[in-house]
Amino acid sequence: MSSRPRGFEDRLKAALLARLPETPLPTPARSFARRYGVPLAVGAATVAVVAVMAVPGSTRDGSRPADRPTGRPSPSATGTPEIRKDPDGAVRFGMPEPGQIPALVDALKKLGVPAVLVPMRPASQCSEPGGGYRGPQADPAAEVGQRSADGLSFKVDAKTVPPGYSLTFSWADYYPMGQSRSIGYGVIETSKVPSCSADYSEGLEELLKAGADYPVGEPAGTIRIPMPTAGELPEVVRSLQARGISVAVSESKPAAECPHPGGWYRGPQADPEAELRTPKDLDSLKINSKTVPPGYTLVFTRPTDPSREVGAGVKENSKVTPCEIDQWFTPPAPPH
Repeated sequence: MSSRPRGFEDRLKAALLARLPETPLPTPARSFARRYGVPLAVGAATVAVVAVMAVPGSTRDGSRPADRPTGRPSPSATGTPEIRKDPDGAVRFGMPEPGQIPALVDALKKLGVPAVLVPMRPASQCSEPGGGYRGPQADPAAEVGQRSADGLSFKVDAKTVPPGYSLTFSWADYYPMGQSRSIGYGVIETSKVPSCSADYSEGLEELLKAGADYPVGEPAGTIRIPMPTAGELPEVVRSLQARGISVAVSESKPAAECPHPGGWYRGPQADPEAELRTPKDLDSLKINSKTVPPGYTLVFTRPTDPSREVGAGVKENSKVTPCEIDQWFTPPAPPH
């Protein structure tokens, strides 16, 4: 376990938000998956999607669409977290595994919970992304996600899912290796639950088009290295370049000292094997022809503050710059 400071993870989320398309996106359901972005790291990320369950007067039944994208389906959804009903009628259950989501939604429906399975779709196949999820509540008892020392669990009652609202779970069933990488939950007015939400993961359209012909797994010759410190960078760069890897170092500087805005890092990938870093192992890099494809460069960002961590991301060769603006640099206060 690394002893390095972990505060950079908050900055990763901010960086990912800055990397997203300029077109306004629908308000997503809260994600169970931690999302890691660029420029300090490139991580697994998806945008949740939502489907509508049957309610009085609705013609939709919330079932998985028959025309779902082709690709490797996730394993059969068997079993659910333990569901219990309190004397006051509240329904409680623990964190589900991704493959349990369809069965969980079915089980909740049978208990009278307005639960909705939300299929994820490529952007080209989602014309009704919707939005408008219920935000954080001032009363902690009104939050459907309940945090404790044991982790995240769920409570459904009239406070957390009021009458006229639905509890949604998003789920992807088309990623390679039979794994859905991200699920999400949210509470939204039933009349506003959309049929889908767009997944902007890079390479998703190509992955689905290739189907069974898509190359699953990591390429031969994969290199794994620990995230280097600033002092280790010169030797790490020399070593990787000697092995034929395109590597560069970009200096992180205050805006006044850097004419290059930087940015344009490779975004979240549809294939988990194409991610430079993974949520399970943020302290190392996986380098191969999927994570750093031909025409791209592995870029290390040397921080302004030597106590901060080195960043790592992947850019097209033509977009590599010698410096990048340090978005977190705070100029010293003027003397009184």
